[in-house]
Amino acid sequence: MKLYIMRHGEAVAPSVGMGKVGADAERELTAVGHAEAEDATQWLKAQHRTIDLALVSPYVRAQQTFQHVADSIHIEVTETSSEITPDSDPELFAGALLARLQVEPAETVLIVSHMPFVCYLVNYLDTAIEPPLFPTAGIASLEVEPLAMLGKLKAFYIQN
Repeated sequence: MKLYIMRHGEAVAPSVGMGKVGADAERELTAVGHAEAEDATQWLKAQHRTIDLALVSPYVRAQQTFQHVADSIHIEVTETSSEITPDSDPELFAGALLARLQVEPAETVLIVSHMPFVCYLVNYLDTAIEPPLFPTAGIASLEVEPLAMLGKLKAFYIQN
């Protein structure tokens, strides 16, 4: 099964008021972030024309990034998940996702999330590598075996 783990595009910088609860979740993509998300979407579309399951962070910048994907690629099932925010636990999420995929198989899964969650999720699934630093709109492509509860990093999309 193919698992694509995508970081959102470039977002506006945190402001002085970002200490407020929920303020980070409201940060939007910049014009550059929208362009990055569109370029990454085109790469992803060249890999697959359909995504069986997409899990997206509820944060605005992740939702905006995902909208570029959804506008170009057919998505069978889309879910917003509060389990994939910047501070979420990648091991807990990965265990639940892999268990779910044993019961509800999918050929392609897309996760749109944030640093540092995305780098630790890749590392948890493929322990042979160090946690990779994701550029904005970067995508890790993994081959995952849900029954074995592990994966192998196969490719990494990075903006030129």
